Amino acid sequence: MKIFAISLIFLASISIWALPTGTVSKLRGEVYFNGKLLKTNDVINTSGILKSKRRSFIKLAISEWNTNIVVGPNSEMKIDLSSKAAPKKYSFLKGRCRWKTNKNIKSSGVIHTNQASLGVRGTDYLLIVNSLLGETEIVVFDGLVDFKNATDKADVALLKKNQWGGLGGRYGAKIGKVLDLPTHIISAFDKQLKL
Repeated sequence: MKIFAISLIFLASISIWALPTGTVSKLRGEVYFNGKLLKTNDVINTSGILKSKRRSFIKLAISEWNTNIVVGPNSEMKIDLSSKAAPKKYSFLKGRCRWKTNKNIKSSGVIHTNQASLGVRGTDYLLIVNSLLGETEIVVFDGLVDFKNATDKADVALLKKNQWGGLGGRYGAKIGKVLDLPTHIISAFDKQLKL
């Protein structure tokens, strides 16, 4: 009985201190992590760059946070799951990604772009980064997202369901007006990288 109790305590302590890992749950086309071609069920638990080619996408499951991330075609994302102390676990560099976290999770971290950081509060949203124009856009389908300017910490907006926000390039150096999107536009965005 003592061995069983000690084993349970040991297993519980491992799960508390375990680092998040990304498991490839779906994949189409060519997607690379640090230059290595990925396949379904591969695990990401280090630091590196995820790159998807044309007509390719990847779905990563982060089970520790009950989160799914879909990275679309011609996209790049820096992931650092090498330590709990990593200041930026997710940095989206270009392209499109869809992020969905279970509502029961209080927070699953922050995703960064060159223009903004997005605090995730159990939500579903589409992130679009145009690296050529230096722009970040977000469309929120459900939940809440703290949208923060990377160069001006006082420039913050809380985006809610069916709202759009933009920063950089054509949208300006400050977070402009957050737009409430009509149903037909939300529906068109919602079809992109559907989980």
